[in-house]
Amino acid sequence: MDKTRITASIWPWGTSLREEMELAAKEVSAIGYESFESVKAAIYAFDLDLAAYKEVLKRYNLKPVSFYYHLPAKEAEKDFFANLDKELEFIAELGVKRICVQATWGRPEVMDKNELDAQLDLVGRFAEWSKRYGIMSNLHPHNNTYVMYEAELANCLDNLGADVLQFAPDTAHLVCAGADPVAVIKKYADRVNFTHFKDIPAGGVSSRGFADSGVELFDFVELGTGCVDFRAVFDILKEAGYDGPLCAELDKAPISNAISAEKNYNFILENY
Repeated sequence: MDKTRITASIWPWGTSLREEMELAAKEVSAIGYESFESVKAAIYAFDLDLAAYKEVLKRYNLKPVSFYYHLPAKEAEKDFFANLDKELEFIAELGVKRICVQATWGRPEVMDKNELDAQLDLVGRFAEWSKRYGIMSNLHPHNNTYVMYEAELANCLDNLGADVLQFAPDTAHLVCAGADPVAVIKKYADRVNFTHFKDIPAGGVSSRGFADSGVELFDFVELGTGCVDFRAVFDILKEAGYDGPLCAELDKAPISNAISAEKNYNFILENY
């Protein structure tokens, strides 16, 4: 396989300091990763200093292939969109063509039509905005957000065209929502434009429940040690002709981020 497609999610190293990003870059590049996904917040650690950010990339021969965005609550939308142009300009200047989009955090007790319509509008506005910069938005279903369950994912993907919104499945978060990640990825295989490969033990979701408080970070595990059928997931992606990044993510490493990143890199390398 093409090893350059194996991508590290580096936000667990930290998102508020330059030194955290530099440590992540040093460690993942030593493993063999040539690309990474970060989060929007991390670009502010560099005060949107493009030259400084590029210097780190050059030093470790790395390239960013995605940045992760958390969509805001209604009361924060004005500030969120006010800053979006300068953020997307920074990201586009790095050559990034993909963004992962997480829906608004904190599910209401009842996800009624008004809530679904409002979230669809928010996702659509963001995706259209990113498109102006040549960046495709990829919807990422996530526990305890407004797009967690299959019906909420379908509400966005079925109502927004593939030219506006694509899909970034997270294998573990689909399990958290009671879904079969193999079936969901197969259903939307032609819309997959980014991936989050993450594993979770069978029955390992927090006893507090799926949507009540969210999944504990320690519920997720290294690839191949949980219940996700990665062989089937990989086969679906290959059959669909997916040729994008293969992103390994682990929210909280049991020993160290570097050790888990290496195990996940080797798992994808040996099994994809």
